[in-house]
Amino acid sequence: MTPVNSAAPQIGIVVGIAAEIKSAQRLSANILCSGGRPEIAANQAHALIAAGASTLMSFGIAGGLSSTLRPGSLVVADQVITEFDRYPALSSCASVIRAHVGPIYGSWNVVATAAEKRELRQRTGALAVDMESGAVARVAMEAGIPFIALRAIADPATHNLPSAALLQLDELGRPHLRSVFWSILSGPGQIPALFRTGNQTQKALKRLRAAALRLSTR
Repeated sequence: MTPVNSAAPQIGIVVGIAAEIKSAQRLSANILCSGGRPEIAANQAHALIAAGASTLMSFGIAGGLSSTLRPGSLVVADQVITEFDRYPALSSCASVIRAHVGPIYGSWNVVATAAEKRELRQRTGALAVDMESGAVARVAMEAGIPFIALRAIADPATHNLPSAALLQLDELGRPHLRSVFWSILSGPGQIPALFRTGNQTQKALKRLRAAALRLSTR
């Protein structure tokens, strides 16, 4: 998706999957999808700034690290933590959408298991984890512009992601259906967890749509 120029000030939004785009469009026309690849998210953040964005946002679903967060819980970052750095984030929109406020961890790898989430929570204190926020926050800080991270929990801290949910997405942020099919065929025992993950993701996407609508009317 090509950035669309609009009157400044404007928000440039990076999402991870195609299903997040429709909700994000309530907040801006300037949206790019990374397909869950942090290095692409960084490049897209630079492209959005070049197209005129004066604020960057990371928007989409996330994994829960705090056991208090359920599928659909909203999180707005007050900072983004990565393996080596911490980046500032604006959290003033949280009260409008009744979101939890706290650190979000920007990972370069999928955090798939409850054990990995527990270790990450203990080590960083982050509430949630995703694969766009760290890269986009770094670009925003380097550019000297504001950054916002708004996320809805899909897979909570106590759940493991099934193998089919870990497959790489295409360049438009969509699953490769053939790969998903073969993953299920080779491991049919994951089907209940895959249905659970799908339902939780839909709940998270619904909360994102509601949050974006609420923010767009402010």
